[in-house]
Amino acid sequence: MQTIGPEELKKIQIELLDAFDVICRKENLRYSLGGGTLLGAVRHQGYIPWDDDIDVMMPRPDYDKFIAICLEQDVPFGLLSFETNKNYVDLSAKIYRRGTVIEDNAEYLQTTRCGVNIDIFPIEGLANDYESAKKVFRKTSFKRNLLIAAQWKKFSRSKTKAWYYEPFRLAFYLAGKMINKSKTFEAVQKVYKKIDFDEVGYVAAVGGAYREKEILPKELYADYIDLIFEGKPYKAIGGYDRYLSSIYGNYMQLPPEGKRVSHHTFHAYYEECK
Repeated sequence: MQTIGPEELKKIQIELLDAFDVICRKENLRYSLGGGTLLGAVRHQGYIPWDDDIDVMMPRPDYDKFIAICLEQDVPFGLLSFETNKNYVDLSAKIYRRGTVIEDNAEYLQTTRCGVNIDIFPIEGLANDYESAKKVFRKTSFKRNLLIAAQWKKFSRSKTKAWYYEPFRLAFYLAGKMINKSKTFEAVQKVYKKIDFDEVGYVAAVGGAYREKEILPKELYADYIDLIFEGKPYKAIGGYDRYLSSIYGNYMQLPPEGKRVSHHTFHAYYEECK
């Protein structure tokens, strides 16, 4: 298979983001650049120099409409979500370039094939006040950790957590091998789908990497602006300063040089023609 280099990889990701943006603007769907992509847009007007992926986020009602559009209409990309593959139990969806393949050397099992992609995170409604929102967020923490552990290839020592977490991680790993992943995923989804995003005061990307730092006032998602990312305008939440401050702290300050590295371990290829 033909290898896809770093610059070609980013070119494909931008093409996916362009196609996503066109659909969202046409259908009047709310979305925002998210996580490191939003940080990159604000601080670098493009990719963080050592990053190699794109994340976007959508309020739950708009996310569900987007998934429905992908399932019902002819779209210029593939969709990987629980709706298209019950083995896929991440709390986010991916849109990907057909005809490409990702091979990942990370600790996670590759239970589904997917090409070069961008991630789409639903922003879930939680509750009207922060303390209640934390309780709703934590309500699914056990099941979410089980779903994560169920996708580990093998048990290995954490590179980031202290030694005393290891017995708990091992317990999750063993329990994760025995659960019905699809039913566990559906149980998590059920909690949030019955909450009306537009009627609560606090929301979060429940499947995000920053956990409770993602719990923020819904007002941050009320207004949307255009920010430049790699020379083009894309949507971003008007409250991006508070969002980025919650997740990254002093986000305009560059991290130490030793931490300016990609955390991804994948390789991308074009599929061979048959």
